[in-house]
Amino acid sequence: AQSIKDRKNISANGYMEVTIIITPKGNIHKRPVLTFRGLPVNDVDAFIYGLEETIGKTTKTFSIGSKKQEYNLIDALKNTCKKYTKEMTGKRPFTNINLIKI
Repeated sequence: AQSIKDRKNISANGYMEVTIIITPKGNIHKRPVLTFRGLPVNDVDAFIYGLEETIGKTTKTFSIGSKKQEYNLIDALKNTCKKYTKEMTGKRPFTNINLIKI
């Protein structure tokens, strides 16, 4: 079952959640909110700063005008976060992306 696969992935690779607040104009409001568990990170501040920079670069390439663009942004952010985390820790965490429009 998919739930068992997800649980095994989380136990082996960790979990990451990214929440991005989007303004009515389609820009990111301040910084993304990052939460992660089970990742072997030595310098947490440097990891978060680098991940925020990577997320910022990815979101600047999208304009949030339609639902399709939102789904494309979510997929791109998942791939970007997993790639960055793989480079820094060697793990590919289960990643959840939340977009909140204000």
